[in-house]
Amino acid sequence: MTNILLVDDRPENLLAFEAILEPLEQKLLYAHSGEEALRQLLQHDVAIILLDVQMPVLDGFETARLIKQRERTKHIPIIFVTAISKDEEHVFRGYSAGAVDYVFKPFSPEVLRSKVAEFVELHEKTEQLRQQAEQLKEQELAELRRESEERYRFLAEAQPDQIWTATPNGELDYVNQRVLDYFDTSFSERVAAGWTDVTHPDDLPRTIQLWQQALDTGSPYENELRLRRAADESYRWHLTRAVPMRNRSGEIVKWFGSNTDIEDRKSAEEAQQFLVEAGATLGSSLDYRTTLAALAKMAVPRIADWARVDIVEDGKLRTLAVEHVDERKIELALELSRRYPEDPEAAQGPPLVLRTGESELIAEISEERLSELAVDDLHLGLVRELGFQSYMGVPLVARGRTLGVISFVVAESGRRYGPADLALAEELARRASTAIENAQLYREAEERAQAARVLETVADGVFLVDSEGVVRLWNRAAEAITKLTRGEVVGRRADEVLPGWQDLAARVSVAGAPGPASATTFPLELGGDERWLSISGVGFDEGTVYAFRDLTEERALEQIRQDLVSTVSHELRTPLAAIYGSALTLARDDLELEETMHRKLLEVIVEESTRLADIVNDLLLVSQLDAGRLEIRVAPCDAHAIAAGVLDAARTHLPEGTRVSLEPGQEDVPRVAADEGQLRQVLTNLIDNAVKYSPAGGDVQVRVEAAGEYVRFTVADEGLGIPPGEQSRIFEKFYRLDPDMTGGIGGTGLGLYISRELVRRVHGRIWVEPNGDRGSIFKVEIPAASEPSAGRKRRKKASASA
Repeated sequence: MTNILLVDDRPENLLAFEAILEPLEQKLLYAHSGEEALRQLLQHDVAIILLDVQMPVLDGFETARLIKQRERTKHIPIIFVTAISKDEEHVFRGYSAGAVDYVFKPFSPEVLRSKVAEFVELHEKTEQLRQQAEQLKEQELAELRRESEERYRFLAEAQPDQIWTATPNGELDYVNQRVLDYFDTSFSERVAAGWTDVTHPDDLPRTIQLWQQALDTGSPYENELRLRRAADESYRWHLTRAVPMRNRSGEIVKWFGSNTDIEDRKSAEEAQQFLVEAGATLGSSLDYRTTLAALAKMAVPRIADWARVDIVEDGKLRTLAVEHVDERKIELALELSRRYPEDPEAAQGPPLVLRTGESELIAEISEERLSELAVDDLHLGLVRELGFQSYMGVPLVARGRTLGVISFVVAESGRRYGPADLALAEELARRASTAIENAQLYREAEERAQAARVLETVADGVFLVDSEGVVRLWNRAAEAITKLTRGEVVGRRADEVLPGWQDLAARVSVAGAPGPASATTFPLELGGDERWLSISGVGFDEGTVYAFRDLTEERALEQIRQDLVSTVSHELRTPLAAIYGSALTLARDDLELEETMHRKLLEVIVEESTRLADIVNDLLLVSQLDAGRLEIRVAPCDAHAIAAGVLDAARTHLPEGTRVSLEPGQEDVPRVAADEGQLRQVLTNLIDNAVKYSPAGGDVQVRVEAAGEYVRFTVADEGLGIPPGEQSRIFEKFYRLDPDMTGGIGGTGLGLYISRELVRRVHGRIWVEPNGDRGSIFKVEIPAASEPSAGRKRRKKASASA
């Protein structure tokens, strides 16, 4: 039934139209104004409009113009009906407004009904044509969709990935053959089950969350998850992507997705990450035992269910670490190894890897292999309980030597090892071997560094001469002893830088390494000085290591010891002989001695006994000085009084022709800060020495004077004098200018040594100078005390008495 719109502001006219058109049996729509007519057209499709021209507010012409402006209504035919506007101008205006006819009242009802019927028929035919066109278009679109879907499915089947589609609510409605092959299922089973039953349990919560989020937001879906493969029940990583397809209104009509196997990429990424972390662990410590144990712990369960590290100790393979996620199984494995130790000659496992130095891969541990491995039924049962499924063992090789074996075993996880896994294990073993080698090199370097530090701190000189005769090592002690620096020696031939090297090398015996070396001692001229060196050598592949020690001081001490024995023996023998002779003479009954002779012999005994006491006292004093046990009491002393007292004592036993005197000095000599008894002994030694070395007699003059912050004592004689070359040695212990006493001058050689040491202990100075053409001048400076001298009168008295 077609709609006919009747527009007139007068109800009676609308009623007349209804009566005329009723026989057409069409639906009539009524409008009492132009505005109402426009509203009716918004709600209904009409075949023709009968429109009155004269209407208030919006007349027929304006209404027609608005109708023709709308895209939806511009093709609707309009018939103007009027009883007033009959002039040509109004007719023209009506046709200009889009009318198909302009009817004047009164009109023939049959004619109007016929016209309307024609337009209604035309509308119905047009509508039929439109519907037919739409049906054809829909059929074409359906065919196109069918062809597109066929092409999509053809492309999906040709893809290497798993392709699938889902309804807007997320339920699977299509999967390609790749999906069916991977999961070994039928199309209907997989579409009905979806992905839940084949997704790894650890990945399922995240997968559901991300898929639901995509469904809620309409955003693309992307996820990485593990899907169980039916062929071996192993989980493999896949990258899942899905994008929504929308219609023209923006509504999602389908999801298109794919699953791409990324197991190899994921395994490579995880292997690389594992190697990075393993490298950090291996480099965290130089204790390779600790790092290897940590490495085994890292491997479980990332690349293995079991990990074991064995190292070679004392020629045997010993287990360093065993790791499993279940500690109870670790105890079981350890107990198994204790009960059934591995045969070093076994044809499989770590012993085989150790012997051959090559990796071993057993992708599938069959029942036959377990039976071959087991010793008895109990052993077989325990091995079965551990559930070994796949195994690989790789050697730890450093410097061409196999140091141990790392073993990886698959059990509960169900995976199987392949070449890629073996390559990862071998790379891990290579890095572990490098870490072991670095630790060993570091330890060797530390040992060498320690040896070098020892060489730098030992007191013995050590140097290395290579097979070409070039010095390669020269330690600090060698520098100190020889006064030759490293720069002068190292890198040069030994015979060029070491005096007398050819003779030395020929005389030094060289032992094999390792072995005891005998030392050779001989003098060597170094820097103008004669040094006694004790040298030994040890030879090895790269040359000879020589060690030498400076025995110059030891030899000097030995010489001093010999001199002491000789001197003391001689000095003691002389007074003892005199005492012994005098005593024997006095004891003879057959000899009548005069009173004078009797008294003379007693004086000899007394004098020689005193001489013996002085020698013993000197030796004891030297011992106290060397041990640092001599007590010193420093106090202000009168320098003139001490010098005068020493001179008075010396005059009592002066030899004939020798004179001693105290020269007049300064008026105001300060007191000295010294131990009075020790200062008196110094002056006594100097005066006795001056008298002793003046065998022809002469004057010994003593002078006391101020010398800045010191008080200077000067003892000058006219005796034998001291050669310039000997002046630096006369203060040495046991040193004498006439050791063989060819000039008849005896003594222990301790007087000047004692004097020097006593002067040093009060921060004084002592030295000797020549006294013109003959004799010597000894000078001693003692720090002045803070107190002034006792007075001029006392010094004059001392000078007068001299």
